[in-house]
Amino acid sequence: MSGARAGAIVVRRRDLPFLVALLVGIAVRLVVTVAYQPALLFPDSFGYLRHAEPLRLSLLHPEGYAVWLWPIVNLVHSTAAIAVAQHVLGLLVALVGYAFLVRRGLPGWAATLACLPVLFDPLQLVLEQYVLSDVLFEALLVGAAVALLWQPRPGFPAVAVAGLLVAGATVTRGAGEVLAVVFVVALLCLRVAWTKLVAFALAVLIPLAGYAVVFHDEFGGPYALETSGPRYLYARLAPLVRCGGVPLPADEEPLCPTTPLRKRLPIDWYIWHGRHSPQFRVQPPAGMTQEQLVGDFDRRVLRSEPMSYARSVADQFAMGFSASRDAHLRGRPASRWLFHPGYWVLPLLIAHHHLRSGATDGTADDPAAAAFLTSYGASLWTPGPLLAGLAAAALAAMLGAGRARLSGDRVAAGLLLGTCLVPLVTAAALTGFSWRYQLPQLPLLPMAGALGLAGLIRGAAPGRVPGPLPRIPTVAVALVAVVAGAAAGAAADVSGWASSGTASAAGALVAIVVAVLLLVSRRRSGWDAVLTLPPAGPSTAPPR
Repeated sequence: MSGARAGAIVVRRRDLPFLVALLVGIAVRLVVTVAYQPALLFPDSFGYLRHAEPLRLSLLHPEGYAVWLWPIVNLVHSTAAIAVAQHVLGLLVALVGYAFLVRRGLPGWAATLACLPVLFDPLQLVLEQYVLSDVLFEALLVGAAVALLWQPRPGFPAVAVAGLLVAGATVTRGAGEVLAVVFVVALLCLRVAWTKLVAFALAVLIPLAGYAVVFHDEFGGPYALETSGPRYLYARLAPLVRCGGVPLPADEEPLCPTTPLRKRLPIDWYIWHGRHSPQFRVQPPAGMTQEQLVGDFDRRVLRSEPMSYARSVADQFAMGFSASRDAHLRGRPASRWLFHPGYWVLPLLIAHHHLRSGATDGTADDPAAAAFLTSYGASLWTPGPLLAGLAAAALAAMLGAGRARLSGDRVAAGLLLGTCLVPLVTAAALTGFSWRYQLPQLPLLPMAGALGLAGLIRGAAPGRVPGPLPRIPTVAVALVAVVAGAAAGAAADVSGWASSGTASAAGALVAIVVAVLLLVSRRRSGWDAVLTLPPAGPSTAPPR
C-alpha cells in the first residue's frame, strides 16, 4: 500500500510543472476569449463559414476545415464556439505532446519545457481565436505523428489512425499533400510488415478518393482535391520571373508581367485580384482551359529559372526562423498575427468588402484584456533561432550522432521533424511565407528537439536497451540527404555570407557528404543499431 502511494506521489510531483503550466495556459486563453468577441475573422474565414452551412466543397482549396466546422455551425450556431473549440484543440496538443515525451523517457520538467510554445506562444493563441484552418491542421499533424510513434512497433490500429489523420491533414490544408511520404519513410525505417504499409496506404487513400469523387460529382472535370494549384503557383512565380529568359508561346506572353522586378506587385495580388491579374484575363487557345494555360506557363518558368525559384523558396522558408515576429512579405503584414488593443481585423474586413464601412456586425473587444495581450505578445514569443537549434538537434539525433545512435528515438525525432518541415517547405514553395503557416513549428520542433537533445546527451533512456535492426533503406538515406542539403543551402544563402551560387554549391556538397556518411555508416553495426525501441522483453547490456 505504501509503495503504491509513494509511486502515486512521484507521478504527481513529476507532472506538477506541466499541470501548473496547463492551468496558466487555460487562464491566458480565457483572456483571449474575452478580449476579442465572438472570434477573430480573416477574409478566408467567410469562405469557410459559407462552405460549412450547408456543407459544400471549393475549387480553391480542400475543405476539411469546413467539414470540421459543420457540426459547430449547424448545431451550436455560434462563431464564438469555434474559437473555444480551437482553444481546446491547442490545449489537447500540449497534453498529447507532454504525455508522449514522458512516455519516451523524458523527465517531467523537460517535457513541460517542450510544451510551453503551444501553451503560451502568442501566434498559437491568436490563431486559436481566428476562424482559420491552421489550428486544426496543427492538431492533425501532431496526432498523426504521435499515433504512429506511441508504441515502439505500431500495430494495425495505430497505423490506420495515423493514416486517417494524415488524410485529414491533407484535405485541411494544401500544404499537407506530400505529408504521407514522410510517414511511409518512417514506416520503412521502423521495419513494419508490408501489410501495415498497405493498411496505412489504404487509410490515407480511401478518404482522399472519397473526397475526390465528391469533388468530381460537384464540379465535374478531374477527380481531385482542388484545381487551383496552377493559379497559386502562378501567383508565387509572377513576382520573380524574368520574362526575357523564358521562351513562351504567343498565347502565354500576356501572363508574364512586364513591370520591373523591384516594382512587381505582391503574391496575393496575382491570385486574389481576379479582375486585374493576368492569369484571370488571359485568353486560352482552342481546346485548352485557362487553368491549363496557366499551368503550362508555370512549368516553362520552373524549367527556365529553377535557381531563382529555389532561392526564393529557401529565403521564405528561412523567414519562419527569424528572431522576431516582424519579418513579413510585402502585402502580408506581420501585424495580422499579433495582438492589438482593439478588434484590429475590422479595417481588413471592410477593405475586402466583407463589412460595410464603419460596421462591427456583432464584433466587440475588451480594452483591458486586449491591452494586456498586446503587451504580452510584444514581450513573449518563441525565438526562431531557438526553433532552428531544436530542429538541428533532431536532425543530428536522426543521423545517429554521438550517443543518439543508441537512443531508440531516431525515427521518432526524424518523423516529428519531417512532419513539421515538409508542410513548411510546401507552403513556402506554393503560396509564400506567412506567419500563420509557421504554426506547426510550435509543437513539433520542440518535441523533436527534446528527443534529439535527450538522445545526444544520455543515449538510451533509463531502463531501455536498443536492439539491432537491419540497415537504413536507401530511400530514407536519399530523403535525409536532400533535406540536409536544402537546409544548409538555405542557411548559407540567408546568412549573407555567401553568394547564391556558393550557397547552392554548399547545399549540394552537404547533401553528398550526408549521403556518403549514411551509406558508409549503415554498414557498421554500431550506427545501424537503433532506429526505434525494441519490443518489450528481457534487457541486456548494450555492446561496448
